[in-house]
Amino acid sequence: MGKNYNILLLILFLLSCNRWDYEDKSFSVPKEFPETYITISSSDTIFTSLDSLGNTTYSIEDSSDFNIVVDTLTGAFTTITTSRQEIHWWGEDVDGNVEGYYYKWSSDSDWTYTNLENGVFYVPIRSDLDVFSFEVKAVDNDSLIDKTPSKIILPIKNSSPKISFRYLSNPLSADVPGDTSFTFPTKTFIWDLFDQDGNETITDIYYALDDTCSTCWTTLDGDVTSITLQNLSQGEHIFYLKCKDIAEAMSPVIHFPDSSRENEIQIWKVKPVVGDVLIVDDFPLDNGNNALEWYSGMMDSVVGEQGYSFWEIGNELPYSVTDLSANLNYFKTIIWFTAYNNSASSKNKFNEAESSILAHIINGGNLFINPINFSDTTYSWFPLDSLTVLNPNGRLLPGKVIESPVDTSLNLSISHLIALRVKGFWPKISSFESNVELYRMASPGNGDSWIGNPTVCSIGQFKVSPTELSGKVVMMTLPLHDGFRPKLQGNGSSIKIFNYLFENQF
Repeated sequence: MGKNYNILLLILFLLSCNRWDYEDKSFSVPKEFPETYITISSSDTIFTSLDSLGNTTYSIEDSSDFNIVVDTLTGAFTTITTSRQEIHWWGEDVDGNVEGYYYKWSSDSDWTYTNLENGVFYVPIRSDLDVFSFEVKAVDNDSLIDKTPSKIILPIKNSSPKISFRYLSNPLSADVPGDTSFTFPTKTFIWDLFDQDGNETITDIYYALDDTCSTCWTTLDGDVTSITLQNLSQGEHIFYLKCKDIAEAMSPVIHFPDSSRENEIQIWKVKPVVGDVLIVDDFPLDNGNNALEWYSGMMDSVVGEQGYSFWEIGNELPYSVTDLSANLNYFKTIIWFTAYNNSASSKNKFNEAESSILAHIINGGNLFINPINFSDTTYSWFPLDSLTVLNPNGRLLPGKVIESPVDTSLNLSISHLIALRVKGFWPKISSFESNVELYRMASPGNGDSWIGNPTVCSIGQFKVSPTELSGKVVMMTLPLHDGFRPKLQGNGSSIKIFNYLFENQF
């Protein structure tokens, strides 16, 4: 019974399997490849011609010289465009998602992957007019790639490069006394470049001095944006500049000075370097140059007429620090005087020249500077512990004595009213290797506001290395000249200051 029963169950199981099991005739649905599209606009016509060797030539305009003229290229957009191309694309995938794209220009050897759907490209055009193709193909979430990339053909015309002088790199007429810009034999020119095809297509910069003959031009690399001319000859000069791109297109020539630019100076003149002393006129409202003439007359006596040069800064320092430093470094000693009146002193440029002044001193040059109205600032070239206003009422009367601890024969006194606030100071002695107090205010009398004997002129020197000292810097805070008359002639001429400095310090 048991054995027969088991056989019966086995037969029923086999019968049940035959009843419900059947052949699976279903099949898998193949994955769909994505498709890719490009959008760009066009409107104009390009013409092509084949020469006798089968070379293709392109033209923007129809020409009777062409053997074959057609109004389109197969698959091409007929807009004449620049090498800057902004292209948009997108993809569709019916059974999934588009994950990214591969694109390639005809000038590329490999495909580039991106997940973006647009891009700005600079096509490397090498001739005045050329044709490039762009292909893009989508990639879906199954890593399938469009088998037929979307493709456009673009006729591209080269754009000429442009070159212009950097704004304010050449002096404005409003900032220079008169209509002439005077420089010493170093002058830096700075420019900006632009090419619609991409600045990387600019291959050469050309400059010339005074003449634009075919052999007068000097060539610079296409990424250079400045040139410093040195050892310039005395007299008037004109600087010419142009650039060229990879397709041989040339920019217009620009030049400095340029009479068409009415807001810029009209004459550039190089001055010779005379002597070892430079007088720096940082007094822009000294319209009659009275102060400059006084300093010049003083230097005639101290070092001789051929012993010094002068430089009128005007309202602006040279744009390039290279030129500023060169102007100072041509000379051993700098005599720098500033504005007397408050309205003009706001335009003083010695603050902006701080790094060049310090470098000049550290490199062994000397400086006498006469800053009248300045902020409570510790200058790198003359560190201060503190300042004090000598005359809060803005008046320092004639007859006030300025003592010299070095030599009483150097004593000075005020010869004409000083009608603005002036300051005494205390140097930061720890910053100097040596510091000599050359002048201080005499003890206060009736109506005087200062306490003790504040310093008004001091000589400092820095330690550059264990065995080397800097040049000397002399700061005097009482005005020597107000643009009309000297101020410290009440006890003999203040020329005695400079006689002492050049004989004993400089």
